[in-house]
Parts: sequence; structure tokens; C-alpha cells
Amino acid sequence: MFRFSDQVWKGMQMGEVMTLLTSATGHALVKSFSGTDETQQPFSTGKLFNVSEEPVSDLQSLSVLLQRLEDYPTHTIIRGSLPENKSSQVPRNKETFTALSRQWCMIDIDSLSWDGDMSDQQAMVSYAIQQLPAEFQATDCWYHLSSSMGIKAGIRVHLWFWLDRPCSDDEMKAWLSGCPVDMRMFNPIQIHLTANPLFNDGAVDPYPNRSGLFKAGTGVSTVTVPSDLAFRSAVASRSSKQRTSGKSGLLDPADIIRDPDTGLAVDGREQLMFLLSTQVMQQLVTLEHAPSEEQVTAALWNRFCEEADISVVSDRGAWTIADAASKARGRLQELDSGTYGFVSRSDRTILVAGAGKVEPPKLVGAVEAQSKLDAILSGFFENLAEGANPRAAIRLTMGAGKTKQTISHLKSYLEDKFQQTIEVYVPRHDLADEWEQSLEGINAKVIHVYPRTGGEWDEEQNSYPNPIMCQRADYVRDLEEKGHSIYGNACLSRTSGEQCSFFGNCSYLDQFRQSGNDLGVENTIRIYTHASLFLSRNEFERQSEPDLVIIDEAFMSSAVSNMPSMPVGDVTQHIRLEGLPSLGFDLVECLTKHQGDLSYLRDKDIGAFEFNAVSVEGLNPATPFSADTTQSRNVRSAKQYKALTKLLEIAAREIEDQGRYSFGQLVHDNRKTPNNNRKNDIVICEHKPIRVTRSAPVLYLDATADPIITEAYLPALQYHRIDVHQLAVVSQVHDRTGSKNFWNSKIGPEQENLSEPTYDARHNDLASLISILNEWVSAGDSPLVVGNKDLCEFLRDHPRLDAGVAVAHFMSLRGSNAYEDRSVVFITGRNQPPIDGIEQQARAIFGNSGNPLSYDDKENLPLDQVDYWLSARSPHAPAAMTVPSFSDPRIEAVQKQIREAETVQAIARLRLVWADYQKRVFLLSNLPVEMPVDHLIEFNDLMPDRLEMELIKTGDLPLTPLGLEKMRSDLGYAGAKARMLFQPDRSKASDPKRLLTQLPTLVRTATQIATFKAKVKRKTTHRHLYLPKDYSGSPTTSIYTPWSEAEVLAHLTAGWGEGAISELKLEYHTGQSLKFRVSDTVNVTKCYKTI
Repeated sequence: MFRFSDQVWKGMQMGEVMTLLTSATGHALVKSFSGTDETQQPFSTGKLFNVSEEPVSDLQSLSVLLQRLEDYPTHTIIRGSLPENKSSQVPRNKETFTALSRQWCMIDIDSLSWDGDMSDQQAMVSYAIQQLPAEFQATDCWYHLSSSMGIKAGIRVHLWFWLDRPCSDDEMKAWLSGCPVDMRMFNPIQIHLTANPLFNDGAVDPYPNRSGLFKAGTGVSTVTVPSDLAFRSAVASRSSKQRTSGKSGLLDPADIIRDPDTGLAVDGREQLMFLLSTQVMQQLVTLEHAPSEEQVTAALWNRFCEEADISVVSDRGAWTIADAASKARGRLQELDSGTYGFVSRSDRTILVAGAGKVEPPKLVGAVEAQSKLDAILSGFFENLAEGANPRAAIRLTMGAGKTKQTISHLKSYLEDKFQQTIEVYVPRHDLADEWEQSLEGINAKVIHVYPRTGGEWDEEQNSYPNPIMCQRADYVRDLEEKGHSIYGNACLSRTSGEQCSFFGNCSYLDQFRQSGNDLGVENTIRIYTHASLFLSRNEFERQSEPDLVIIDEAFMSSAVSNMPSMPVGDVTQHIRLEGLPSLGFDLVECLTKHQGDLSYLRDKDIGAFEFNAVSVEGLNPATPFSADTTQSRNVRSAKQYKALTKLLEIAAREIEDQGRYSFGQLVHDNRKTPNNNRKNDIVICEHKPIRVTRSAPVLYLDATADPIITEAYLPALQYHRIDVHQLAVVSQVHDRTGSKNFWNSKIGPEQENLSEPTYDARHNDLASLISILNEWVSAGDSPLVVGNKDLCEFLRDHPRLDAGVAVAHFMSLRGSNAYEDRSVVFITGRNQPPIDGIEQQARAIFGNSGNPLSYDDKENLPLDQVDYWLSARSPHAPAAMTVPSFSDPRIEAVQKQIREAETVQAIARLRLVWADYQKRVFLLSNLPVEMPVDHLIEFNDLMPDRLEMELIKTGDLPLTPLGLEKMRSDLGYAGAKARMLFQPDRSKASDPKRLLTQLPTLVRTATQIATFKAKVKRKTTHRHLYLPKDYSGSPTTSIYTPWSEAEVLAHLTAGWGEGAISELKLEYHTGQSLKFRVSDTVNVTKCYKTI
């Protein structure tokens, strides 16, 4: 149950006022421009202010005050309040003013892309308001064009609204999340400029009438605050709160609460002692030494007293050393039983006890999932039909049929509709083709929207992958590559009105405009790729808002693609001022040597004015409009000019933000390049606004949808989650991270192996993996192997990899059905991008959220203990793994969308929900993912050892040292050497159940074990393993020839000697006895089994 905060309640009890600051030193709190080039003049707010309060009661009184303040350049407004005990003349800082909820708000929209009529203020204000939540769109407001409107590109306007209750700064940020607004306004001390700009010495104001009352046409002048805004604000605050950690650097689980002053745990101490007990065991246990209970108890109690406030007594009573002793006994019992070893080659490969605190998702069957999905979709489309604006996200296990059912509901919805415009966004054009085919027969005109110039050139196909829609493709392609906007430079000039000579019959524009030929079409469905989500709408798209937007699959990669960057040298060369030539050097120094710490620049008295005053217009290529050019004419690049312009804009905005202590959307990149050089660039992590307005009905379908990331682009969605049981047996290694470096380091040795006269199938892990994959093919299965791109390229060209093995790299699989018939998948590792790259993407996604990100030491990331999701049939005790994580939940959400989610995507390519039989999944990385795991195994249990490889090669294997000496003398093992080979840490042959765990279940089911006594000097019991002969089949069918007792007897006699074998017993690996007479003939056995 949420209640209004004290700030909100206080605001509701008193009459509303606006805090008015007046410069005590007469500084003009207004921007000014001079000269015909409209150069911005120095702007400084001064240090001290006189404070007063102006009463307001509604939009009318608010508008009167704002209109009056336009003529007072020394006045400005802030949201904060001056406490009663403070003097009137004060500095503007957080120590002076307190945050207070306000019933009014100013929304600052800055640089909103617009290619319409720049003189139509009503149209521009209307378009700006359309970017806001629906509650604002039907309400009157007071608008004031900002000072740089008409000087800089885009729509720049201040929108003042009156609310039906006071809202806090955090509530306003949550409400406006995902909108292209300046969140700095919701900072208690951020100035709200109210005076009109000044134009002197020949400078002309492009908008002499800058303000007015905008009427929405509804007669409503008060914005209704959403009833769930307090809840949304609390969720947003929680997701942006940095996680705490202990002295070891391990991040705290959610239930551990630390005192912010002392850092000691005051709640969740049971969980803390559990985690600390594992850490103590890892420190004390070695391969040679097991600590005593007293040692573990003492060490644990010392650690606990360092981390927890034991003076705080809860209902359970006081914490004592007896609690540590109890926990120590439990950990030592796990060590004695072998449940957990507490020792490994790295802290990141030690399997530890899971806390079991996180409840895994509840799995439902495929039929029940369909029913749940149908109910959700039915409700969504019913609301849509009733005129509501439903906004929903459906997270459903991949392969469960969410796209198919959505299309079915969309067809039904449009049966009796007309003049509806539906927009569908999918990751790639091949998936757009699939959507287009699935929509056949729908009551709508379906348009697959293609790019102008055919997409990127395909070297292999020697063609462009998509149709070329523009008749001046070569020229337009040149403009695209040089960073110029296409519509204003090649389609329609806004200054002259000149049009492209093909404008009237342009195939590209025909995809968006209505014509006489469309009169008989009732509805229109346009299918775009995700890249279009972050492109401005053209004038034809803006003519009508979509009645529904459907987004299929995650779009984050498109949101953060193509971030501009520029060499450090360009920054130092072009960012300079007369009197301050070192401005660019200072900025670079701040970003490279001081990790973006803004105090470095502020201490030098460098602020927003300095960056705003820099002019880079000399770099503007100002390409003239051309209506007829069809060939490339090598136009000047606009990329440098645009990047510098954006860099200066961000630098000015962030240094002016008094609530920010470091740059958020500018960062230095010095990562290594593929040729081992280092970058030396400034990356501009700009947040790209999404084209879907806040009032548009949205249906977002994604199996790995993350609410934290989605909220930054598609706020206020209703989330539905359905987790479906998948028909698979999942085995995961726990003692390997599966890093890219691990597998790529095997490529060189494997190349050497291939060059040798005799190929060694056990030469390295990569050779062993190839042997396993080939065995699956031999057994009639169809394996898929997934890994990093370099590894996959090597595997595709490997001469010994069977052609029946499919190979695919991470980031190429999303949404694909190409591998749905595969029976087994090997995920060779994890899709771990560079840490810098993850952070840069997070900066772009959340950089304008109003809540600055918290950054970790990238060389020493915090660690998080994450539980495995063990299946109900798993024999393992709760287990966990320590993985590198970010302390800011938002950055960690980005990492999981790339790392964990991509593994889940790869597994889903087998379409396990509706599989006809139980498939196999092998995860060769210890990264816990959202997939039930049946078996946690060691890497060596999966990779065949020397004897296991011999079994695969020859089809049989002695299971005792003496048997190996007698039957396989060619291997060179005898006496002590043979006995050593059968030690459990050297070979799995000592335990036949561990053999061949990586091979198909039906092969292992058909494997036979012969138990017998052999006489050399004395009779001893021995065993010998036999793989099925002439094996073939499919994932569900085994066709093989079993060994008969006579054949086994003859085979063993050849090695042990005539008359040495007695009491022979032959049985299947499963334990079923086979009773053959010596005279039995060999039969072909078919074994049909769903596993």
C-alpha cells in the first residue's frame, strides 16, 4: 500500500507557490545573442540570490506570472524551497534549498527532430506535446520557446502544466520516463529560465512572439496525475539504487540491509552469515588441508562481527558465536560429503551452496501457456476495440507461439475495422518477410517497409539484400555514408520548397503516403525493422498516429547502435574559445585522467556557457539541395560536425546539472582494436528517443524482456510473464567460465594439430569437442554448436567437422527458426561483451533518466553470488556461482540482456516447447541462466578423456588396469602406469556411469557391459564396455546390432587367452540382463524411446 510522501503531503496542505530567485548582483539570467551570426554571449548566473515566493492556484494564474517574468531578465524559478530559518540572500546549492513537491511543472523539450514548417508554432508545440504521456496531451498548457529555438536545430520549447496534485521530483522523472525531455528540471535547484532571450548588434530574434497558451481543444486545464505514479516512482528509485557490498566486494542480496552511516548489516544477517561461511571455507580449505570446526567458527565469527551490527537484536534474539559454530558444522559436512569442494582454479569456478532465497519462475505446460496468452491477447484487443490505449509487454518462453497467436488476434480484430494504421517492428527484414506471409488474408494492406538504398552490400551474394527503392540510390547512398539527413537534402528542401525530380512517384515514399489507389483499402499494416524505431517520422508518417504498435523481440541493440565517437585530437583541435584555447584539452583531460569528474572543470570555472559559446559552424558542410543528381559526387562528410555539435550540447547540459558529479553521456574509449592498437576516442553515448509516443497502444513481445530497460523507452507497460516447460535435458559445466579467450586460445593449437601427419582427436579441447559433435551425427542426431564469431568461423571451415553439424554465432540467432529441427545444442561459452561496451550502452539508455548511473572499477568489478535454477528432477543440492556484476541494477540489466539473454536465445533455437521428443542442451559455461538445469557437471566429465576417446574410436574398452594391459597392449599401459590411469581423477573408466555423458542417451542405453572372471595367476573379476555395433537412427530411434555373448567371449579370449574367461555376464548399460546362447545369431534391434 503506497501513500503520498511527506513532501507531497506538505504540498497538499499549503497553498501552491513558485520559488522566485532574483540575482543579488544583477546578473542577467537569460541567454543573449549578438551579430548577424547570432553568437551567444557569456552567460553566468552569479553566486547569490534573493528569494521570494509567488502564489499560483491554477494554469491561468501560472500563465499570468510566467508572461510577466518574460520581461525580467534577472529573475528565474526553481522547484526547491527555502527553509524558514534561512536568510533571503543565499547561494543556489543543495545545502540551501530543500526538495518540495509541486502542483506545477515545467517540461523542457530540447532538440526534438522536426522537418516540418519551422514557422508554425502551434504545429511544433502540438508535436512536442505528443511526445509526452497521454495525461498531458489532452490538457492546455503555457508554452515558451526556449532561447536557442531557431538558433539550433530541432524543436526547443518549455511547456508549463498545472497538475491535480503536487508531485515530487522523483515522481515527475518516473512519469516522464522514456520521453525526450530534460530531466534536470526535476532537481530542486535547477533554474527554469523564464525571460525572453536578448538579441543585440544586428542579431534578429527568429521568434518575436515566443509564448502563449496552447489549447488542447478539450477545455481541460489540469493534468490528472496517474493513480499508480507513487508506485512507479518507488520502482524506478529501487532500480536506480546502487547495491551495497561487504568488505570482500561481494554484492549483497536484496534482503541484506546495511546502515548507511556505518555500513554494517542491520537486517538480513542470517543471509549474511550464510554467505560469509562460504567465503571463509574458500579461504581455509585447500586441496591438502581441511580446517577444523574451531578454525571455521572463529574465522566466521570474526568476519560476521566486522560486517554486521550485532548490537541490533531482532525477534530471533542476539547473535552469538554459537550461530557461527552451527553454520561452520554445516559447511564442513558439505565438504566431507563432497557436495561442495570449496576449491577450484579460480574464485569464479567454485561451486558453492545456493541460498535458495529466490523462487524460480513457475513453469506451465505448452497448452496452459497458450490459454494464458490467449486470455491476455483477448483482453488487450478488447480494450483496444473499446477505444482504450492498452500498453502491454508479454514475456513468454521462446517457441511457445506468441507471434502466431498475436497475428491470429490481429486478424480477428481487423475483420470489422477500417482506416486503422498498424505498425509492426521486427529485428530483421527476413523476419519481416515471415510476418508479411503470415498476414496473408488479413483485412488490411500489408507493406514491408524497405530502406531507400537496399541495405548493406553483400559481398558473398554480390548484391544488395533488399530492393532498391530510390531512383537516385547512388547519390543518396553517398549522403547516408557521409552522415547527411536524406529527406531535407534529397527529397524536399524546407528552405526553397524544391523537390526531388522523382518525388511524385518515389517507391520509397509510396510506402508511407496515401494515394487514390488506396481508397479501397480499409486498414494499413506497415512492417519495419527495429532500426526504424529510432528514426524520426517523415511528414507522411506524421499525418496520422498509429492505432497500434506491435514490437516483436528485444530492440535494445538497435537503441544503442552506431554511437558516434571522435578522435581525441579532433576534440582538442576544434573545441576552443578566444581567451580559452585549452577548452578541448581540459575536456579531454577530465574524461581521460579524471574519469569524467565534473569538479575538475568546475574548479577551473568552466561551465555551460563555455561549451555553448564554441562554434563549429566552419565544419558544417552545408550540402546544397540537389533535385536531379543520381551519381555519387563525393559530398563532404557531416559526421564530424554533427558529432562535435552533439558533444558540445551534452557537455553543456551535464556540467550545468548541479545534481551530477561526473559526465554520463561522454566517455573516453581506449580499448584495444583487433590489430592490438588502442583507441583514443571520445564516445558520445546519446540516448536515441523512440518514435512510439506515450499515448500509442503498444504490444511488446519478447521472451527476455527486461522491465528496467524497457521502461527507458516504453514506459507504463503492463507486464505479463509466462514461463513454459521446455522438453530438454540440460547439462551445465560449473568449473569453466566459457570465456571467449578460452575457446579462441584453442584455435592455434588445433591448427597445429591439423597440420600434423597424424591428427590427434584429444590434442586439445576443441579437437575433443569436434569428436563429440561428430559422434552425435553418427548416432543420427543433428547437433547445433553456438559460440563467439571467431570460433564459429573456424569451426565452419574445419575439415574434420561433420557436415551434419550446424554452426551459429551469438547475436545471429534471435527470432530464427532455421534450427528448430536440431536435436541437441552445445553452447560453447557466454556472449560476454567488453565491460566498457556494456557501460557505454547503459550510459546511452539511461543517460537522460535524471538519476545518474553509479560506476564500478572496471578492472575489479563487484561479484554476485547467483543461484542456479535446478530442475525438479535434478539430484543436486541448491548451488550457486560467483559471477562479475555491476552494482548499479541498470547497468547489470544491460549486461544480462547481452550475456544471459543471448544464451537463452541460443537454446530456444531448438524450439523446445513444442518438441516431439526430449532434446539435449549442453552449456559449456558456468554462467547461471534462466533455464532449469538437470545436471551440474565438471568440464572433464563432458570432454572425453584418453580411454573414453579410445572407446569412441574402437567401440569397446576394458574397465580394469589388467584388462587394459591384456586387451589394449597397443596403448602402452601396464602395471603401475595402468593402475594410475584408472584413478578417478585421471579417467572416468573407473565409473562406467560417468562415461559418455556427452553422447546421445539412446547410444548409452544400447551400450553393453560384460562382467567376467579372468584367470592369469588367480581369478579376478573384470568388466569390459561395448558400444552397439552398426549404430544408426535418429533422435528417437536406435537401429543397431547388439553384441552376443559368443562374440564377447571370443573377443575377450583373444586378449586374455584360451580358457581364461569364466562366469561371463552381459547386460545393458541400464542394468537389463541379456541372455544369449553361444549359438544365437546377431539380430538388428530397433529401439523407439522418447527420452
